[in-house]
Amino acid sequence: MNILEIIIGLAVAFTCTVGFGICFGIRKEELYLAGLAGVLTRAVIVTCESLGMERFLYTLIAAAIGTLYAEIVGRHRTEPIAKYVYPAVVLLIPGDILYKMILAILTFDHAAINANLTLLLMSLFGIALGCMITPVFFRPFRRK
Repeated sequence: MNILEIIIGLAVAFTCTVGFGICFGIRKEELYLAGLAGVLTRAVIVTCESLGMERFLYTLIAAAIGTLYAEIVGRHRTEPIAKYVYPAVVLLIPGDILYKMILAILTFDHAAINANLTLLLMSLFGIALGCMITPVFFRPFRRK
């Protein structure tokens, strides 16, 4: 992946997560925070892929870092972190794998169905686990 592709990918990530930020009710003067969450998540994905990590691992790491970002921003602004977690992790949704799996189902390719289903479930598990790890460390510091 060359530098131009990385820059375009980061710009698209910013734009997409700003759009999702609008859907999740983030005020327009704070939309850049949603965009930065997407850029951060995308940067983690690109870095981990370049290091040769498996999809489960880089999805887990990116979700954990995106959730960490949401925790920090949410605490600083005294707002719910969910508002910032959703834009941060939306880029991790494995739509490409789901597409390949559905295509395999339509063509009755059982080996591809099994391979894609396993990868899809591992990716979703990575997102879920990554989003659960970070708040565990912040729980002792929550205000009551």
